[in-house]
Amino acid sequence: MASQPHFNDHYKSLLDQLPPSMKKDVWLRLTNRKNRPLSEEQVRGIHPDIEEFLTREVDRYFNKKNRQKIKIEANAIPEGSSTLFRLDGFEKQLEERELHVQQRENNIKKTIEAQVAEERKHLKDEYDALKSRLESEYNNCMVDMKQKTYSFKHQLESQHNSRLAELEKQYKSHISALDKANAVKDKEIGKLSSTISQLKNEKRDIKKTADSVCKDLEDIIFTKDLKIIALNDRVIFSNPSAGRDGTIEPNTFISFHDAEYWTRKREDAKSNLNIRKKYTFRKPV
Repeated sequence: MASQPHFNDHYKSLLDQLPPSMKKDVWLRLTNRKNRPLSEEQVRGIHPDIEEFLTREVDRYFNKKNRQKIKIEANAIPEGSSTLFRLDGFEKQLEERELHVQQRENNIKKTIEAQVAEERKHLKDEYDALKSRLESEYNNCMVDMKQKTYSFKHQLESQHNSRLAELEKQYKSHISALDKANAVKDKEIGKLSSTISQLKNEKRDIKKTADSVCKDLEDIIFTKDLKIIALNDRVIFSNPSAGRDGTIEPNTFISFHDAEYWTRKREDAKSNLNIRKKYTFRKPV
């Protein structure tokens, strides 16, 4: 079933002048014609062929109505038949002329379409040739770029390998020099360690000797102190009025202050040789 005509409102003024049957006929002729038929979507829109077709149909419709009116009026008068006959002849001439004009228009359209098709073909050939040339240039460019890329890559790899070999050689040279330096340092460290060990042993021996000497000296000093104390005690015993020597620690302390005084002197004598020389103590310092 054919679709109902539904033209765009843009053609309302023309459509209002046609009866529904002609509107439908226009719709069918536009969508079913042999040359460049329009789709239903195109007919619903705005297209120059639609306006041209509708205008022509409106003119034909009104011409037909006018002819019918003239025929009716001509049949009503005696001279009308001859006039109508001449009018029919004139209309046939007009129709033939219109048909001739339409054929000429069709020929012109066909000529234009042929020229357009030829020009389109010419443009397409030029486009294809240009496309082929550009593709060829592109391919050549890609090949050239690949070759240059490969050459550049090979050059970079060669430079990299050369630089790597040079760095490796320098690295091995530095490692060898470091190994030699470390060997020399190890020898020096060994010598220093031996010297330090020897010095430590000598220091230990010296300290041991010094401790022994100090012990002997302490014993001698303490023996001397005991002799001095014994001699002082004998002097005091034989002559009590002679008085006590203040540098000799007494046998007994007469006061707490006196005991504290000699305790402090004993402690100071441990680090002060002058006190140790000046004072005589009853116990080893």
